[in-house]
Amino acid sequence: MKSECKNLIAFAAIVKLLVIILLILSSLLPNHKADAFEPPEVSCTSNIDCLLRYILDGFHKWDAIYFHFISVNGYLLENTLAFFPLFPIFLRLISSLTYTLLPLWSFWTHSILVGVVLSFFCNLLCTIQMYRLSKLLLMSDSLSVVSALLFAINPASVFFTTLYSEALYSFLFLSALIWIYECKYVTGCLILSMTVLCRSNGLVNCGFPCFFQFILLVNKLRSLYGKGRHGSAKHSPLPISAAIMAVFHRFLALLAVFLCMGSPYLTYQYYAGFLYCSTLPKPASLSFMLPKKPGPELEEFANELGVLTPYSINSSFQPVWCAGVPWSSYMLLQKKFWDVGAFNYYRWRQLPNFLLALPVLFLIFKVVSLFGRKTPKTIFSFGLLEDSREHQLLVPHIYHALFLSIYGIINVHIQVLTRMLFSSCPVLYWYCASVLLNEQDNIFGRSHLRKAKTMVSSMPRQLIGLFRLVNPLSYPPWSSQRTLLYYFYSYIVIGCLMHSNFLPWT
Repeated sequence: MKSECKNLIAFAAIVKLLVIILLILSSLLPNHKADAFEPPEVSCTSNIDCLLRYILDGFHKWDAIYFHFISVNGYLLENTLAFFPLFPIFLRLISSLTYTLLPLWSFWTHSILVGVVLSFFCNLLCTIQMYRLSKLLLMSDSLSVVSALLFAINPASVFFTTLYSEALYSFLFLSALIWIYECKYVTGCLILSMTVLCRSNGLVNCGFPCFFQFILLVNKLRSLYGKGRHGSAKHSPLPISAAIMAVFHRFLALLAVFLCMGSPYLTYQYYAGFLYCSTLPKPASLSFMLPKKPGPELEEFANELGVLTPYSINSSFQPVWCAGVPWSSYMLLQKKFWDVGAFNYYRWRQLPNFLLALPVLFLIFKVVSLFGRKTPKTIFSFGLLEDSREHQLLVPHIYHALFLSIYGIINVHIQVLTRMLFSSCPVLYWYCASVLLNEQDNIFGRSHLRKAKTMVSSMPRQLIGLFRLVNPLSYPPWSSQRTLLYYFYSYIVIGCLMHSNFLPWT
């Protein structure tokens, strides 16, 4: 396992360095004049600063500008509240610590460089965590290795490489699942709660610990009332008090999960309300929670943009979304600035973005339909009537992917689905790995484990062999394997070219 991990890290490092080089080269092209968030930049402090800023320009586009702005200035502008704080906090802390050691350029430029390095190392860790999680669930070395390789070259790689929160989110999410599947629920839930501070869809992750608490409760009741998993009698029923205590304990566990997952979200929403909805003078003891007062340039930019700052709030005017604090303020913010809402994106001019999201939605459809066809009893009983332990472990992943897809189709800007699903759904990689291994008909079948084990000896152990596995030319023309890899690589290349030049790839 150690040698496999070393090779996987080496593979991911090479791939991500190539993506970084591609982004740098792409950013040399002239930028498209886009209707994007472009706050005033801090002036360069030296020629080296200007050169580095020019090289890193492609990493500082679209949402990356928001995350970088928050890390430098805090939540100084109202529209930045739609971007959750964990990635900017990490970026700020690491930038502040390292800048004291390397004050060779401006802090503004330094924090962009730190963001690129942070995303790079998160990607390496994600590759290993994907391998570990796959081993825990699928018990197949071949699928685990290929899943990790595919994670490193996923179609949303441009967002995993720039100053976006996807890489950090995926690392926390995969790590939390590993802890949970190892029955270390407290640690797993604590790490999972950090995903809520990283991305809004982190709230949906509460379904994983809740699912396992639900299964534990059902299994406990089965054992108390003399039924095995498949209905076989075991022993005579125990008193009703034992069942009540079992339900009570699991209820407390579920309550703890909801508190653990909900607290970060509510805390952040209350913080947003503290900044923008409270018209009372802020106590001096809480001044550390306020962003610095904007200078003339930023104040003028805020006025031009038509957004508020914490210093422009008064008793006669409050933002519309303040009425939703803490429950729906995020959705109201999204609606105000990006017109996010049910079916609001369904316009003919958005057809290209729907086409961009079509491949990942097709993959989700294939995953869900295949799982339902192979294990109907498991999927329709929510894992209560499992065909096998492995199938039961996969149930929350199937419903998680399905929920995110349906919610995304209805509510969000549809092109976001590619990065949202590839950063949140390990089951996507397991299915794609089964396609490359030509095992998709067996991945959810009863014979999956037996067949997968026979493939272990044929898996390449050297780094060059891993690259061959993801080389489209290693597979027959027009094969599903080659088509899948072309999808992955084309989105990486086109994504780097478009995203780095302010073209619509968000």
